[in-house]
Amino acid sequence: MIQIMELITDPLVLIIIAWFIAVIFTGIWVRRPKDKAAKTKVTKTKVTKHKGPLMKQIGKMISDTEKGKELSVPPVRTRQEIITEIFESKMNAIDLTPSKDSGHVPVSYTPLARFLKERGVVEDTINALLSGLMEVESEDEVRDIIDALSESPEVNLVGNELGKAIELALEEWKNLRESGNA
Repeated sequence: MIQIMELITDPLVLIIIAWFIAVIFTGIWVRRPKDKAAKTKVTKTKVTKHKGPLMKQIGKMISDTEKGKELSVPPVRTRQEIITEIFESKMNAIDLTPSKDSGHVPVSYTPLARFLKERGVVEDTINALLSGLMEVESEDEVRDIIDALSESPEVNLVGNELGKAIELALEEWKNLRESGNA
């Protein structure tokens, strides 16, 4: 115990302890933010400079977010719309008009698909419906599919619209069966 007291009272040891305490407080002092604005400062995300419209849209969205602005959603086309556009442009380039009633044209141009699309049905649902039509064996099953579709929450088919959808589905089903048997 006496040795510890002698060690603590030694001036050299006291200077070393004071020096360590000063270094620790200096480190804490230097690392603290200078003002309240520095505490809430938002760090900007560095956007890599790449060419192309997609990167420009992403860069604009990032800068809008950093500035606190409301995001603007870029216009988006579905894969089916892009394929349809390419298909039609190539057909038109060689002076041919694509048939809209056969199963060989992109699905979004069948009369049933257009009718459902005008009523706000999602394209994935339309594609699933048309694939289901290729698998059914009777007109009653076609009616059952359209009835089931009309009961889903995102589809609002009632009355005359439901009747028209059933009529178009039956016509589409007959066209698919005829093209499959030919």
